[in-house]
Amino acid sequence: MDAVRLEQSQDLLVQTAAVVAAQREFASRLRTRTIRDPLTGLPVRSLLVDRLELSLAAAGPGTGRLAVLSCELDGLAVIEHRHGPTVADEARSEVAGRLVAAVRQGDLVARVGSQTFVLLCPGIVVPEDAETIAERVAAAFDEPLRREADVPAPVRISVGAALSGRDSTPASLLAAADQAMARVRADRLTAGRTD
Repeated sequence: MDAVRLEQSQDLLVQTAAVVAAQREFASRLRTRTIRDPLTGLPVRSLLVDRLELSLAAAGPGTGRLAVLSCELDGLAVIEHRHGPTVADEARSEVAGRLVAAVRQGDLVARVGSQTFVLLCPGIVVPEDAETIAERVAAAFDEPLRREADVPAPVRISVGAALSGRDSTPASLLAAADQAMARVRADRLTAGRTD
């Protein structure tokens, strides 16, 4: 009888250890998926995609459309080359702050690359709403970034927007916003409006 109880206790202990290990693995994966960029504190791509999926599922006639704005910076590589990675990271942090200040409450700003940010803006009633946000974001970079030594750092931003439709997926919206941003950037570079 004691041998049976001992065997049952051992089985229970093994099962408990397996459950604990599975919970730890799940928690680790969850932390990895929802981790924030350590430099800016902004969400990273995985959290952006999760939020985009939820927003698309919640979008409907009464909630408005969803806008995704892709933002690409020009000038950070020059800053990094001339002043080093520490100064470039300070510039990235300032960029993040300007982007957060330019969007509406409830919008999400995510850092998805070294010089790439994506904005997720729900509740877009008319396309002009997305254009207004894009203009506000671009205007946030009219003034040069400031370094610690208060030396202006010229950084330009290209902003492209895409609006959700019936068949939108996170991948299709991100791709459409990237394409729109690339067109804006090419037009800006062609016009010679960069430093």
